[in-house]
Amino acid sequence: MVAYVFPKFEDLPPVPDAPQGCLWGFYDRDGQKDEIGSINLLTPEVVKEASGEIQTGKHVQLDWPLDSLKFPTWGRKILDHRLLDMSQTEQKSYAFDDEISINTQACSQWDSLRHWSASEQHLFYNGLTYGEARESKKRGIHNFCDRGGIVGRGVLIDMVRYWAKIGQAAPDPWGSYEITADELDAALADQHGTQTKQGDILLVRTGYVQRHDAASDPERQEGTQANFRSIGLAPRESMLRWLYDRHFAAVVADNVAVEALPSPPDNDYPSLLLHDWLLVWWGTPLGELWNLEGLGEACSELGRWTFFLTSAPLNITGGAASPPGAIAIF
Repeated sequence: MVAYVFPKFEDLPPVPDAPQGCLWGFYDRDGQKDEIGSINLLTPEVVKEASGEIQTGKHVQLDWPLDSLKFPTWGRKILDHRLLDMSQTEQKSYAFDDEISINTQACSQWDSLRHWSASEQHLFYNGLTYGEARESKKRGIHNFCDRGGIVGRGVLIDMVRYWAKIGQAAPDPWGSYEITADELDAALADQHGTQTKQGDILLVRTGYVQRHDAASDPERQEGTQANFRSIGLAPRESMLRWLYDRHFAAVVADNVAVEALPSPPDNDYPSLLLHDWLLVWWGTPLGELWNLEGLGEACSELGRWTFFLTSAPLNITGGAASPPGAIAIF
C-alpha cells in the first residue's frame, strides 16, 4: 500500500523554477518522473472504500452531448459528425458508420497534464518543457488509461442548489463571478454536512450548462464565444489553500475553465491561475463543461452528495484532453 502524507503548504521543499507549494517529485518513484500527478491518490484502497458509495444502483452519465457547445471560444471547432450509409441495397444489407471530428476542448473534457503550461515559466507538470512536450508523448491522457481509467469517490458541491436554499439570486454563469472557499464550505455544510477526504474527485455545479441549455443560439454566441467571462472558483490564495488542504485527485466543474474568468488583475498571490496550480504545480487533472444537471437532481432526491465515480477517457497516446466517459453511481 502506498500512503501519501502531504507536508503543510509552507513546508513543501523548494523546486527550481517553481513557486512555493509545488509538488513536483512528490509522486516520483524509483527514479522515474511521474506522469499522472494526483491520480496517484486513487489507490486500490481508496477505490475499494469508494465502492461502498454504491447503495441504490442509480447511475447518471456526466458527459454533455458532444454537439452541445454551439459557439466555443478561442477558435475551437464544433463537432463534425457524418453518418455514413454503408448499406448494400442489392443484398438487402443495411448499416451505418460514424465519422466524427472534435476539438476535445469544445465538449465535456478532462485536461491532461500536457494541456497547459505555467503562464510565466512555460513548463508543464513535473518540469516537462514545451520542446519536450512537442517531441514526445509525455504527460498524455493515455497515462490515465494505462492505469485503468479514473475511478474513486465523487463529491458534488451544488452551488446552484445552495444559492436557491439561502434565497440568494444565482449569479450569471456568463459573468466573472468568483465562488469563494467560504461559499464552498457553506454549501458542503448545507448538504447534510458533507465531508471531503483525500483522494476525492471534486465536482462543482455552477449553473453554466443549465444557463447554456436554456438559452437561444444568439444568446449562446454572445455568452460563450464573444464573451471571455465565466463563473468559477475564485483564483485567490484562499482558494488555493483550500484546495491544497483537501488533496483532491481531480477537480471538475460544469463551466468552461473551472476557475472564474478572466483572472482578476488584483490577485492577492503571484501568478494565481488555478490552471497553473492544479495542472502544472500539483498535477491535478481538471474536468470542464461536465453536465452536472442530472447529478444535482439525483443528489437532491437521495439526500446525499457523494457517489462512486468512474471515468474512461479516450485512449489517445499523447493526448492533451479527452471526453470523460464519466458515470456517477449511487
